[in-house]
Amino acid sequence: MVTRRDFLRSAMITPAAAGLAGSARPRPTLPPRLRPDETEDELYWSSLRWNFSFPEEEAYMQTSTLGASPEIVTEAVVSHLRYIERSLPKWDFSPDKPERFAGYRPETALRTKLAAFLGCDMEEVGLTQNATMGMNFVANGIDLERGDEVVFTDQEHPGGRCGWDVKAKRLGIVVKEVKIPAPPNDPEELVRRWLAATTPRTKVWAIPHVTSGLGLVHPAKRLCALARERGIFTVVDGAQALGHFAVNVRDLGCDAYFGSPHKWMLAPKGNGILYLRRDVQSRIWTTLASGQWDNHEDGMFRLMQYGTLNQSLLRGLEVCLDFLDRIGMARIERRIRFLGERLRAGLREIPRVAIASSVHPDLACGMTTWRIEGMKAHALQEALWDRARIRVRAIGDVGVRTSTHVYVSPAQIDRLLEIARDLA
Repeated sequence: MVTRRDFLRSAMITPAAAGLAGSARPRPTLPPRLRPDETEDELYWSSLRWNFSFPEEEAYMQTSTLGASPEIVTEAVVSHLRYIERSLPKWDFSPDKPERFAGYRPETALRTKLAAFLGCDMEEVGLTQNATMGMNFVANGIDLERGDEVVFTDQEHPGGRCGWDVKAKRLGIVVKEVKIPAPPNDPEELVRRWLAATTPRTKVWAIPHVTSGLGLVHPAKRLCALARERGIFTVVDGAQALGHFAVNVRDLGCDAYFGSPHKWMLAPKGNGILYLRRDVQSRIWTTLASGQWDNHEDGMFRLMQYGTLNQSLLRGLEVCLDFLDRIGMARIERRIRFLGERLRAGLREIPRVAIASSVHPDLACGMTTWRIEGMKAHALQEALWDRARIRVRAIGDVGVRTSTHVYVSPAQIDRLLEIARDLA
């Protein structure tokens, strides 16, 4: 087992020194688990950076689109792929033999681990390929009648709303948008707007836990409680929340929750999660049907009947859960928020810089969308890359979205701020 001392000692070897010595990059390992009385410091975070493959001189602040998987996760996927191809002739479909593909099997071990991560039971968690698939399973599966209303915000990612748009066009349900203030800095105002959009015909609230464009952390727990009082089904989009901060779906009180582990959870691309509370599972029809489509003993298994898939990606997801567990979600959340607040505090001091995201402590997180007045967002995106190899993403004309995960350093935040001052 790698000790904390070994882990931190590896961080003292810079890539340049490793090259001069002719030695290889340290072999990727799971981070050591800190004792409850140990506090992480900058050396801890810089040593953790060794676990990611992209060059040290590049600052990756684009996690909101795709997270960077740790090397140990990538190795798990690649080694499993090679294992499958080497051992196919030996596979006789015997029950005691390891599986070679996913898409039909219950995957109980992985789902048990995911359930612990989400704060629910294994039978309430299903595996999908991404957040869009989870959203569509709910939108297609729930019975709604012509004139029934589904409420969501005007800032939904297409993967969080288009399934409802299709249902509106096909079956005549009504979709309604909650207009989000710009910038949104009052949690109570958000709640009032959701209630104002609701009528006796409202059947579903589709709530973004964190919005995709501006990184607005919605008061999801309160909204779920208000919806429950009104008999409204709640489905929460957790694509930008899982791995960003600790999520407990039971405490949240939602009926459904879906997400993309390939973002803030840093999992291999092509993984998805769908949670359905046990007492609402019978309300959701199967969208993709195969052998277990009507298995209500394990309600989420029947929603995993989507044909042959790459099981190696699931093995990577399993290792990724171990990686996050070793660090601890509370510690990860503190780090992400610390870096996000450092960025926003610096941006507020620069003339001609406007922050489109919330700066309210209850509504802000590790995603910040900002702009320089008079400068196109794409030009700002390219300037940060050309000058300092800082990767952010332009969000239309709103600004550049900047994500501060654990592989971002305070020095990289400060370098971004230095460039912003110069450009402004």
